[in-house]
Amino acid sequence: MRSIILSIALLVPIWSFAQSGGGASNGGSAPWSFVGRKADVKRQSRWSLDEWLATRDRMKWSDMWLALNSPSPYEFFILGGYNLVPRSQGGKEDLRLGLGAYVKIFGLEYEHDHVFNVEDHARFHLRLFGYNVQNTNLTFQAGIRFRSEPTTLRQGYLGLSATLYLHKYFGIYSLYRYYLNSVGHRIELGPFIDFGVVRVFGNYLYQHESDSGISNSSVANGWILGGQLFF
Repeated sequence: MRSIILSIALLVPIWSFAQSGGGASNGGSAPWSFVGRKADVKRQSRWSLDEWLATRDRMKWSDMWLALNSPSPYEFFILGGYNLVPRSQGGKEDLRLGLGAYVKIFGLEYEHDHVFNVEDHARFHLRLFGYNVQNTNLTFQAGIRFRSEPTTLRQGYLGLSATLYLHKYFGIYSLYRYYLNSVGHRIELGPFIDFGVVRVFGNYLYQHESDSGISNSSVANGWILGGQLFF
């Protein structure tokens, strides 16, 4: 009986030590455990293209969901600018004026412009990516331009614009527009700075048109300076 009690008294501390991670056997596996933990850390912090694409898709759908379910779905803006754009067919610099409104991801815009001729534009916008207008976004546009001089014109076009914030207060705006039923396109690219609800911008414009009804083989390129007010 005394030998049994003595054996139990010796075995209990040994068993407790083994359960707590001590002993020669655990000491031998400790280095492998450290290597495994290090590999897990590397795996968790690893950048991969498939994860980036998945994250990008989640952000895109999240932005569209937020835009569609925003508690304040209405956005408005007005725009004014001055075209410093020399034209191959002559003409003087003129103002650009515009106003627009958004309901969630859908928008309408009116613009009065003068590059080759005095024109009025009516556009529909569909924001494909981005929470609001004054934010990083990618927007599809479809519109019609009208003019009465020197000849009457009514022409449709398609375009894509992108706003990229490099910082909370400034970024880059870009636009590509293709005019239907003619050989013509328009490109805009330039920086902007936001002061609260006011944006100051300077866009470089290049526009080329080859059509007998729109000053055949006309080219315009130069800067547009202006401001935009969001509310």
